[in-house]
Amino acid sequence: MAQLLPRCLDSLLESGAQADFEAIVVNDGSKDNTLQVALKYRDANPDCIRVIDKPNGNYGSTINAALPQARGKYVKILDADDWFAPAALAKFLRELSGTDADMVVTHFTQIHPKGVKELAKYNLYGKEPYEYGKTYPLDQVLSDGYIRFFLMHSLAYRTQLLVQNGYRQTEGCSYTDLEWDVYPLFYARDIVFFDTNLYQYNLDREGQTMDPKVLARSLDQLGRVTENILGFYENYPREGLSPERKAFLDGFYRNRIRLMAKSYLLDLPRDMFNADEFARVDEKLQGHMEKLGLEPIKLFPANKIIRVDAYKYWRRKRSRFPKALEAVNSVADRIMTTLYRKIFR
Repeated sequence: MAQLLPRCLDSLLESGAQADFEAIVVNDGSKDNTLQVALKYRDANPDCIRVIDKPNGNYGSTINAALPQARGKYVKILDADDWFAPAALAKFLRELSGTDADMVVTHFTQIHPKGVKELAKYNLYGKEPYEYGKTYPLDQVLSDGYIRFFLMHSLAYRTQLLVQNGYRQTEGCSYTDLEWDVYPLFYARDIVFFDTNLYQYNLDREGQTMDPKVLARSLDQLGRVTENILGFYENYPREGLSPERKAFLDGFYRNRIRLMAKSYLLDLPRDMFNADEFARVDEKLQGHMEKLGLEPIKLFPANKIIRVDAYKYWRRKRSRFPKALEAVNSVADRIMTTLYRKIFR
C-alpha cells in the first residue's frame, strides 16, 4: 500500500477538518515502505494521525488493534487503497456532531475499471425511504428487509457500542468486513442516514480482494468467515431479538448462504470448480440452515431472465449448469447489470 496510502491520507487532510478526527493507520507487517510513509504523515500531522505497527495478521487483526485505541465518538473503516471525498468528510463530521445514533449510514461511490463510477445509496428501487438526519429505531429500518446496503463502505458506528459489546473480527483471513456489516445489527438500537457521498471504493486495482480472480482463489477464506458469522447467530440468544430484527437476520443469513453457493455454482470459473469440494461446503451450509431453522435457499441467476434454480440443479445433478447455459447466463447478467445501474443508480 506504500504507493496508495498517500492518496488515502491526503483525502483526509484536504478536508480541512483535522481538529475533528483522528486517523489510526495500522501497518499490518507490510514488506514495502508503507510504515515509513505512514510515519512521515504522522510526524507532519501528530494531532490527527496515529500509527500502529504490528506483525501481519490480515484484515481483522488491524481492526482489533485499532478499535481499543480509538478516541473518537464514532469509528469508520477506510481501506488504504480507497479514499474519502474531502468535502464530504468535512460535512460528515459536522453531521456526526448532531447525532447520538448507534449506526450511521452514508452513500458511497464504486469506482469500476475504466473510471466508471456508480453511486450507491440506501434506496428501494430508486426511492429513498428515510429522512436524512432523522434518527430511526433500527427495528423499523430492518423491517423493510433491504439487505444489500449494509456494507462496510456505508457504515459507521458509535465507538462505545462496539467496545461495550466486545466487538472483534476474525484474524488471519480476508473478507472479515462481512463481520463489520452484521455483528452490530444484533445490538444497535437506532440508525441515522446522511445525504453524504463519503466513501470512494476503488474496484479498479489488480489484486483487490473482490477481484473475481482473487475471490476464486480465496473461497476458503470467505467460507471461514461465513462459518464464523453463522456460528455467532447459532450461539446468540435469539429469543431476545425482536420479530423484525430476527426476520431481517434470517434473511441476511439466508442471503449469505446463497452467495456462498453462488460463488461456487455461478461465479467460479468452470476449470476451478470441484464438485467434491462444494459438496463438503454444501453439507456444512445445510447443517447451519437446519440449526437456525432457515428456509431453503434458491439460486436464480442475477439477470432474472434465466429462471433456472442453480442450487436445485446442483442438488439434483451434483453438477453446475451445462456449459452453453452458463455462457448465455453470463451475457444476460452483463446486460441486466448495465440496465439496473442506468435505471436505479
